[in-house]
Amino acid sequence: MKPTKYEPLKRHLEGMFQHGEVRLSFQEIERILGFSLPRSAYEAQPWWSNTRAGHSQATAWLDAGWRTASLDLGAQRVSFVKADRFGVAEEGAIFQHQDAEAIVLPPTTLHPRALRMIDEHVAEHGGDRAGACVALLDQLANDRLAAMVDWFQKASPPSAISSADLIREIREERDEELDGR
Repeated sequence: MKPTKYEPLKRHLEGMFQHGEVRLSFQEIERILGFSLPRSAYEAQPWWSNTRAGHSQATAWLDAGWRTASLDLGAQRVSFVKADRFGVAEEGAIFQHQDAEAIVLPPTTLHPRALRMIDEHVAEHGGDRAGACVALLDQLANDRLAAMVDWFQKASPPSAISSADLIREIREERDEELDGR
């Protein structure tokens, strides 16, 4: 796998794993990286979120076993903690839909039971809250489809024709058409 431009930050954090927390100024991070951070790093909290989707910088610190924990945009400082602790991403997980439409879901909009469900999924299957949300929504969609199919089967009158007879009849018609050519 090709290293990203944030690989130096990843290596730096991997070397700091004996510490429980690492506080860095944006200027220190720029020295570690060898280039300036983008303007969004100085202006927008989501740049520092612990969300892999669309964030190669977050992938670097998450792969190193760290999460952002606190951010002070005014002082241009960020704190990283070992990945098993709560982090900045929990302010709003960003999901990337296949048509590139971003969906931001702040946890404050969710019922505590929903958050508990998401956290239980993370504890059981690993990953982060964003991935858990995707998995849980996919499961919900599959469950609803299964329930709808079940409802239609129960609501439909039983057929006098067996499936095997119907398939046999279709095959015979197809064979007759092929023989007639």
